[in-house]
Amino acid sequence: MDIAARKVTFSYDDDLPPALQEVTFSVEQGELVAVMGTNGSGKSTLAKELNALLPLQDGELTVLGMDVADEQCHHQLRRNCGIVFQNPDNQFVSSVVEEDVAFGLCNYDVPEEKIEREVHAALAAVDMTEYARRAPYTLSGGQKQRVALAGIMALHPRIVIFDEATSMLDPEGKAEVLKYLKRLRQAGVSVLMITHFAEEAVLADRVLVMKAGQILAQGTPRQVLSDKVLLAEAGLLPPFAVEMYEQLKAQGIVLPRCPLTEEELAEELCGLM
Repeated sequence: MDIAARKVTFSYDDDLPPALQEVTFSVEQGELVAVMGTNGSGKSTLAKELNALLPLQDGELTVLGMDVADEQCHHQLRRNCGIVFQNPDNQFVSSVVEEDVAFGLCNYDVPEEKIEREVHAALAAVDMTEYARRAPYTLSGGQKQRVALAGIMALHPRIVIFDEATSMLDPEGKAEVLKYLKRLRQAGVSVLMITHFAEEAVLADRVLVMKAGQILAQGTPRQVLSDKVLLAEAGLLPPFAVEMYEQLKAQGIVLPRCPLTEEELAEELCGLM
């Protein structure tokens, strides 16, 4: 098991409700788990707990067998569990793409002769080799996120967390990032995708829904994303295909199953002809 959390609780201020309240969940090796919730639901706080960017105040949390409460584990933990944040500009530390990708390798004392190979391989993995000498600020939003991901991939992590990594991107940039997310999963990397977009959560093996710092529900994408009552309670919108299914149903047109994607919707509609 790559992640095991039991009753994890965290508060930024004693005078405010906890940002996390007895959160319990797990992630198996190679699993893609989507964490959904509105702003303030605790999603990003949870991501930072997993990477030891926030202290473990209460509860139990192990990541890749390491106790997050043990500060001596944090250096190794962050090498093996990387985060792609919402705004890639906040992750850049250099004015040159290849130097930025090399930054993490330098921090972990990787031999200099190996760094160049790892940087080249990481940029190639996200199709950014031709931009190696470019300044990050000259890139599109999607390209910036790919560079940020390359910096993490260069360290060969076992877990990658995408913390609202597509929320600031246009459709093309979003599709680019999701493509590489899928590749990580296919390579056996565990992926935690934090999002409020139901269409992204469809890609997951399992979906966790958060509200007010607690896990409201969890299940397969079909179980969670077709439950309009649950999504409404969490303040989330269902996928477009589910909305269409409900509208058709209200008009007396009942499809054999509730589709999650536009492709599935098209298949169900074709089956009625």
